[in-house]
Amino acid sequence: MLFSRRTLVIALLLSAASPTSARSQDRAALVREAFASPYGKALTIELGKALRTSADPSCLAEKGLAADQLEPRGHDIILSWGTHMFESTGALIDQQNAANPFPGATERERLERNADVKRFLAIEQPMRQAKVLDLVFEHFDRYVLISGIKLGAVSPVATGNKELLDRNPIGATEDALERFVAKSKSSALKRFLELSEQAAFAQRAATGRITSPPPLPHTYFRGVENDLAALCIRSGN
Repeated sequence: MLFSRRTLVIALLLSAASPTSARSQDRAALVREAFASPYGKALTIELGKALRTSADPSCLAEKGLAADQLEPRGHDIILSWGTHMFESTGALIDQQNAANPFPGATERERLERNADVKRFLAIEQPMRQAKVLDLVFEHFDRYVLISGIKLGAVSPVATGNKELLDRNPIGATEDALERFVAKSKSSALKRFLELSEQAAFAQRAATGRITSPPPLPHTYFRGVENDLAALCIRSGN
């Protein structure tokens, strides 16, 4: 059975949200930690620039909003809505995982306590956080564009911003992981990676069994225009 684009996007969101299973209690923390990372801070600064450029000056004066207030308030808005996106898509996969449990889940969770696996996950963390951030900003930008919100794009995929692209740690993290795995003689790490690959496939297969098409991720930003209007970002004609 071929996966639809919609299904693959949902599966990608959940695989980005956790190195193993995307546990619902972890998702809000994962998004918060991602925004607190160096790449997250760089994207937040870029969002602040877009807000200052796009905000209606007369509206700012009327509301008594200073330009330097836009970035922290914008951070709170996209953090809240990004968390909502991950928690909402996560609920869909939780249902499928419950109905189609992965047989190696218990063994994989046990292996997470192994020292070599812990080290692997620590090295992997910047990449996992960057994937979360890229997905949040890409789908935020998509919703902004489709909805006619008058706010410039932020995601480096949309803007081609080389400085932001260079700050993305995914490439460097992949290289570090490759070196770590190549040097490791840990049977526990080898087994963990095998189970993780199997779990990822099982998760995608479970997502593919969703009978009614799930909403595309950018639709979980529906309503963000109201929060952006409070920062003098206009919508429509």
